[in-house]
Amino acid sequence: MSKKEKQEINLKLLIKTSDRIMLSLIESILKENGIPYILKDKGTGGYLKIITGASIYDTEVLVSDKDFEKARELVDLVTKSDGI
Repeated sequence: MSKKEKQEINLKLLIKTSDRIMLSLIESILKENGIPYILKDKGTGGYLKIITGASIYDTEVLVSDKDFEKARELVDLVTKSDGI
């Protein structure tokens, strides 16, 4: 394997939310700015979303260390203006 293939990516928690609208907004902002992310549901949250379309559990948005500061700035703009 080459050195690139072995490169580790350290993930940091950007935000946790159970608000689907906020989650969609954050996903859109990250996509528009070319920031890769991973969504992680807690407990049975993923199953609940599939079955009912919603979950009572938070969804975590994770980004890489190198993208964290930029992502944090973008999310802060949205959450601060939304009063969260």
